[in-house]
Amino acid sequence: MSLQSNVFQLVSRNSIKRQGLDQQQTVKHLKFVFNNIPNITLIPKDIRVHKINTHEFRGERVTVKKPEITVLYFHGGAFVGGRTKTYHNFASRLAKKLNAEVFLATYPFAPEHTFPAASDRCLQAYQYLLSQGKDASNIVIAGDSAGGGLTLSTLLQIKDCKLPMPRCAITMSPGSCCFPDQQLIEKHCKTDAMLTADFVRNVIKTYVPNESDRDHPYASPAKGNFEGLPPIMITVSKDEVLYGDALKVKNRAEEAGVKIEWLARSGVFHVWPIMVPFVPEANRDINKMTRFIKRYH
Repeated sequence: MSLQSNVFQLVSRNSIKRQGLDQQQTVKHLKFVFNNIPNITLIPKDIRVHKINTHEFRGERVTVKKPEITVLYFHGGAFVGGRTKTYHNFASRLAKKLNAEVFLATYPFAPEHTFPAASDRCLQAYQYLLSQGKDASNIVIAGDSAGGGLTLSTLLQIKDCKLPMPRCAITMSPGSCCFPDQQLIEKHCKTDAMLTADFVRNVIKTYVPNESDRDHPYASPAKGNFEGLPPIMITVSKDEVLYGDALKVKNRAEEAGVKIEWLARSGVFHVWPIMVPFVPEANRDINKMTRFIKRYH
């Protein structure tokens, strides 16, 4: 475990992790945290960032001059918050390594906009790329945490709508099941530097308030039918509360015959790969992601 990873985990424990919050307190806290994350943006000079604000797509395009690959990225934030700006460092380096364009999509937040508003918007973002003439075989869908769950729900929607499948997908620490293993999330609550079991339970109630919706595969993609989906890379910390969600996705996908690349590490934090260029583990594992994407050309 690197010094940088240790420092980040210490900061997260002090500024993000909270025990014993009720649902309303959880939403207020996480909205504030994920909408106000301090970040130093170090974008390479040959990368450009453009805002897009159309009916079909809202967000940003982070791109090299002549991209060959398109990445559609859904950010994290517990379905209640988050900013695309937080991902500029990660997106710019992914774009440079892949000679790609990265579309950082926004989506509506709970509790103001509950399920299925976010998943509907994410499908719309993919349809926008297709309408712009992007070849599905050159599109990669990726996301972290809540965005990791939305990545999976988008794949399921693409299949149900009989749209062309993307090349592959990457999901980091996906929030992917409204029925977590309570014993497991309590166990990992002790070692997770950022999230808590209370957060998980309260976010589920906030994002999917209608209990009858929680079994829907777009709300709980870990319970979906993965048959016919493209290769998926899953990254997760063995120390975090969403480890069980990631494991369910892995098992479900493998049962359906989907090609899976599984990257589970101890000693790292929730969605560590996005912390490039500051954390050595992130710098190492973004290279694994780019190799995975290139493998399925």
